[in-house]
Amino acid sequence: MKRRIAAGIAASGPEMPRKHNDALPGDKLLALYQRLTLDGRKHFQTDLARDLVCSAQSIVRLIAIIERNLGQDAYIESGLESRRRFYRLRSRTEEKSLGFTFEELHCLAACRDIAAQFLPESVVDRISSTVTALALHLAEGSQPIAGQPIGFRGKGFIDYSPHFRTITILRKAIERRQVCRIVYRARGRQAEGVYRYAPGRLVAMSGTLYAQGYRMSEGSVLPERPTTFSIHRIAEVTPTGEYFRFNAADGEARTFGLGWHEPRRVAVRVESEAADYVRDRIWSDDQVVVDQVDGSIILSVTTTSEKELNAWVSSFGGQARILTSVPRNANN
Repeated sequence: MKRRIAAGIAASGPEMPRKHNDALPGDKLLALYQRLTLDGRKHFQTDLARDLVCSAQSIVRLIAIIERNLGQDAYIESGLESRRRFYRLRSRTEEKSLGFTFEELHCLAACRDIAAQFLPESVVDRISSTVTALALHLAEGSQPIAGQPIGFRGKGFIDYSPHFRTITILRKAIERRQVCRIVYRARGRQAEGVYRYAPGRLVAMSGTLYAQGYRMSEGSVLPERPTTFSIHRIAEVTPTGEYFRFNAADGEARTFGLGWHEPRRVAVRVESEAADYVRDRIWSDDQVVVDQVDGSIILSVTTTSEKELNAWVSSFGGQARILTSVPRNANN
């Protein structure tokens, strides 16, 4: 391979005068090729030009020489990320056998770590074994992805092991747009209710899993009213064999809280002690944060759960309060 690349240098034209402390073009070409083959990550053009002490145009020329001398099983992927040009050496054999790369495998491991709090331990162990086997198949050591570097420490949690079958049935029903019969025990009630339901999506919030969708009238396949169920309060879920054609997932902008009622606009004044915490986070897709002269802020959000919003405001211990109306000019 190096012999073919060296031949590519000779065919590329006469050598330009060397710059001060600059390496020969052949050295740069071999250094670039070595960097591309060391791992499967993206290498940005600006970084390569800086490290090899050459121009961006030189990187383009060297990449072209490498591409001309690569075999059929490899190619150079080029693209833009945050307006920065990158290059990455890809293997067609690897793509055909697995369908993803090292980087995507690490993303899969991260997804496992995030979802671990909602899955039975036996399921997490099986996923970890699969991820490790894939890593070994890609000739990468298992240590970087075998553990769970992402974790969550909650003051209380729900054990979803007994509800994994419910989650599986709902997930399949969402994919197939299948009507379900839901037996549900609402909070504070002893009696169970039975509902005809079109599930749209599963949502995780504050360590709790919810099903969002629409209740339907008996014999109808049309949406009646948006309804959210807590997964752990579903006593039974059964597909009815019927199917709906509408989109049961809430495709509109994300609001504060789950969909318990129609969207309402609310303004919250947050004192300076808690202002940075609130400002650094997204509470609603259409939120507006206005700084005040005393260091406090006024946060305007759209909520579909005023109970959740009230509980959130109370959690600040007097450092936040709901305003009676959204001010037109919050700076006043």
